Amino acid sequence: MTVSMKISDDYPFERRRCPMGEGCPNKGGCPHRYRSTPGSPPSLDGFLRMESSDTPVPYHVSSCCGPDSIDAVQVHALVMSAARIACMSADIMRGQLPAGMLKRAATASCLKKLETMAHLLEHHMRTHPEIRVRLKYFPVIPHMLSGMFVSPTKLEISAHLTIGKDHYWSNLILKQVGCRWLCTMSDIG
Repeated sequence: MTVSMKISDDYPFERRRCPMGEGCPNKGGCPHRYRSTPGSPPSLDGFLRMESSDTPVPYHVSSCCGPDSIDAVQVHALVMSAARIACMSADIMRGQLPAGMLKRAATASCLKKLETMAHLLEHHMRTHPEIRVRLKYFPVIPHMLSGMFVSPTKLEISAHLTIGKDHYWSNLILKQVGCRWLCTMSDIG
Protein backbone atom coordinates (compact mmCIF):
# COMPACT_ATOMS: atom_id res chain seq x y z
CA MET A 1 0.00 0.00 0.00
CA THR A 2 1.36 3.40 -0.86
CA VAL A 3 0.34 6.64 0.76
CA SER A 4 -0.10 9.57 -1.57
CA MET A 5 -0.41 13.16 -0.47
CA LYS A 6 -2.39 15.54 -2.67
CA ILE A 7 -2.43 19.16 -1.70
CA SER A 8 -5.09 21.14 -3.50
CA ASP A 9 -4.54 24.75 -4.55
CA ASP A 10 -7.03 26.02 -1.95
CA TYR A 11 -5.18 24.31 0.92
CA PRO A 12 -3.83 26.94 3.38
CA PHE A 13 -0.33 26.95 1.95
CA GLU A 14 1.38 29.71 0.16
CA ARG A 15 3.17 28.76 -3.06
CA ARG A 16 6.40 30.73 -3.19
CA ARG A 17 9.83 30.31 -4.60
CA CYS A 18 11.17 27.08 -3.16
CA PRO A 19 12.51 27.65 0.37
CA MET A 20 15.36 25.29 -0.48
CA GLY A 21 16.46 27.59 -3.31
CA GLU A 22 18.93 26.13 -5.80
CA GLY A 23 19.50 23.13 -3.50
CA CYS A 24 16.04 21.71 -4.21
CA PRO A 25 16.31 18.22 -5.75
CA ASN A 26 12.89 18.65 -7.44
CA LYS A 27 13.82 20.91 -10.34
CA GLY A 28 10.76 22.11 -12.23
CA GLY A 29 7.98 20.83 -9.95
CA CYS A 30 8.97 21.82 -6.45
CA PRO A 31 6.55 20.50 -3.77
CA HIS A 32 8.02 22.43 -0.81
CA ARG A 33 5.53 24.75 0.87
CA TYR A 34 5.45 26.90 3.96
CA ARG A 35 2.24 26.96 5.98
CA SER A 36 0.87 30.48 5.97
CA THR A 37 -2.32 30.22 8.04
CA PRO A 38 -2.40 33.01 10.65
CA GLY A 39 -2.07 31.70 14.20
CA SER A 40 -0.73 28.28 13.22
CA PRO A 41 2.85 27.29 14.05
CA PRO A 42 5.32 27.75 11.22
CA SER A 43 5.76 24.56 9.25
CA LEU A 44 7.27 23.12 6.12
CA ASP A 45 5.97 20.35 3.88
CA GLY A 46 7.99 18.48 1.31
CA PHE A 47 8.91 15.13 -0.15
CA LEU A 48 11.90 12.82 0.22
CA ARG A 49 13.19 10.56 -2.50
CA MET A 50 14.30 7.37 -0.76
CA GLU A 51 15.96 4.32 -2.29
CA SER A 52 13.59 1.93 -0.53
CA SER A 53 10.36 3.68 -1.60
CA ASP A 54 9.07 3.78 -5.16
CA THR A 55 7.08 6.97 -4.49
CA PRO A 56 8.22 10.25 -2.91
CA VAL A 57 7.81 10.18 0.88
CA PRO A 58 5.85 13.21 2.19
CA TYR A 59 6.90 15.03 5.32
CA HIS A 60 5.48 17.78 7.52
CA VAL A 61 7.60 19.59 10.10
CA SER A 62 6.25 22.28 12.45
CA SER A 63 8.00 24.44 14.99
CA CYS A 64 6.88 25.92 18.28
CA CYS A 65 10.04 28.06 18.44
CA GLY A 66 8.91 31.06 16.41
CA PRO A 67 8.33 31.99 12.78
CA ASP A 68 12.02 32.21 11.81
CA SER A 69 13.00 28.86 13.31
CA ILE A 70 12.56 26.69 10.21
CA ASP A 71 15.38 26.53 7.69
CA ALA A 72 14.17 24.49 4.71
CA VAL A 73 17.58 23.05 3.82
CA GLN A 74 18.26 21.98 7.42
CA VAL A 75 14.75 20.53 7.81
CA HIS A 76 15.08 18.51 4.60
CA ALA A 77 18.46 17.12 5.74
CA LEU A 78 17.16 16.30 9.24
CA VAL A 79 14.05 14.58 7.90
CA MET A 80 16.19 12.53 5.49
CA SER A 81 18.44 11.52 8.41
CA ALA A 82 15.42 10.68 10.56
CA ALA A 83 13.94 8.49 7.81
CA ARG A 84 17.22 6.59 7.43
CA ILE A 85 17.61 6.20 11.20
CA ALA A 86 14.01 4.92 11.50
CA CYS A 87 14.59 2.32 8.77
CA MET A 88 17.95 1.26 10.21
CA SER A 89 16.44 1.06 13.72
CA ALA A 90 13.79 -1.31 12.40
CA ASP A 91 16.52 -3.41 10.76
CA ILE A 92 18.50 -3.47 14.03
CA MET A 93 15.38 -4.39 16.00
CA ARG A 94 14.65 -7.38 13.75
CA GLY A 95 18.29 -8.54 13.69
CA GLN A 96 19.18 -7.55 10.12
CA LEU A 97 21.90 -5.03 11.09
CA PRO A 98 24.27 -4.69 14.05
CA ALA A 99 23.55 -1.72 16.31
CA GLY A 100 27.04 -0.37 15.61
CA MET A 101 25.82 0.75 12.17
CA LEU A 102 24.12 3.70 13.91
CA LYS A 103 27.09 4.55 16.16
CA ARG A 104 27.72 7.93 14.49
CA ALA A 105 24.01 8.86 14.35
CA ALA A 106 22.71 7.77 17.77
CA THR A 107 23.71 8.01 21.41
CA ALA A 108 25.06 5.02 23.33
CA SER A 109 21.90 4.73 25.46
CA CYS A 110 19.72 4.72 22.34
CA LEU A 111 21.85 1.94 20.79
CA LYS A 112 21.71 -0.08 24.02
CA LYS A 113 17.90 0.07 24.01
CA LEU A 114 17.78 -1.03 20.35
CA GLU A 115 20.11 -3.96 21.14
CA THR A 116 17.88 -4.96 24.07
CA MET A 117 14.79 -4.84 21.85
CA ALA A 118 16.58 -6.89 19.17
CA HIS A 119 17.52 -9.51 21.78
CA LEU A 120 13.95 -9.72 23.12
CA LEU A 121 12.45 -9.92 19.63
CA GLU A 122 14.96 -12.60 18.55
CA HIS A 123 13.99 -14.70 21.58
CA HIS A 124 10.28 -14.19 20.78
CA MET A 125 10.75 -15.10 17.10
CA ARG A 126 12.38 -18.43 18.07
CA THR A 127 9.07 -19.58 19.55
CA HIS A 128 6.84 -17.85 16.96
CA PRO A 129 8.10 -18.67 13.44
CA GLU A 130 5.15 -16.88 11.79
CA ILE A 131 6.39 -13.58 13.24
CA ARG A 132 9.90 -14.33 11.98
CA VAL A 133 8.55 -14.76 8.43
CA ARG A 134 6.58 -11.48 8.62
CA LEU A 135 9.47 -9.46 10.06
CA LYS A 136 12.73 -10.93 8.81
CA TYR A 137 12.49 -11.06 5.04
CA PHE A 138 10.73 -7.92 3.79
CA PRO A 139 12.34 -4.49 3.41
CA VAL A 140 11.48 -1.52 5.62
CA ILE A 141 9.64 1.09 3.54
CA PRO A 142 8.94 4.62 4.81
CA HIS A 143 5.59 6.18 3.83
CA MET A 144 5.30 9.46 5.75
CA LEU A 145 7.10 11.57 8.36
CA SER A 146 5.68 14.18 10.71
CA GLY A 147 7.77 16.17 13.16
CA MET A 148 7.91 19.12 15.53
CA PHE A 149 10.81 21.28 16.67
CA VAL A 150 10.08 21.50 20.40
CA SER A 151 13.17 23.68 20.82
CA PRO A 152 15.76 25.03 18.39
CA THR A 153 17.99 22.05 19.24
CA LYS A 154 15.42 19.24 19.57
CA LEU A 155 13.26 17.61 16.87
CA GLU A 156 10.66 14.97 17.68
CA ILE A 157 9.52 13.06 14.61
CA SER A 158 7.28 10.09 13.79
CA ALA A 159 7.71 7.91 10.73
CA HIS A 160 5.09 5.60 9.23
CA LEU A 161 6.87 2.43 8.08
CA THR A 162 5.80 -0.87 6.57
CA ILE A 163 7.54 -4.23 6.72
CA GLY A 164 5.67 -6.44 4.28
CA LYS A 165 1.96 -5.92 4.97
CA ASP A 166 2.49 -4.82 8.58
CA HIS A 167 2.33 -1.13 9.49
CA TYR A 168 4.58 0.37 12.17
CA TRP A 169 5.24 3.82 13.62
CA SER A 170 8.72 4.84 14.62
CA ASN A 171 9.18 7.74 17.03
CA LEU A 172 12.54 9.48 17.11
CA ILE A 173 14.06 12.34 19.06
CA LEU A 174 16.97 14.13 17.43
CA LYS A 175 19.02 16.55 19.55
CA GLN A 176 21.76 18.89 18.49
CA VAL A 177 24.97 18.05 20.34
CA GLY A 178 27.64 20.57 19.40
CA CYS A 179 27.43 20.84 15.63
CA ARG A 180 25.89 17.36 15.12
CA TRP A 181 22.34 16.07 15.42
CA LEU A 182 22.13 12.74 17.27
CA CYS A 183 19.21 10.37 17.80
CA THR A 184 18.62 10.12 21.55
CA MET A 185 15.50 7.94 21.36
CA SER A 186 14.19 5.48 18.80
CA ASP A 187 10.98 3.58 19.46
CA ILE A 188 9.08 1.33 17.05
CA GLY A 189 5.64 -0.11 17.55
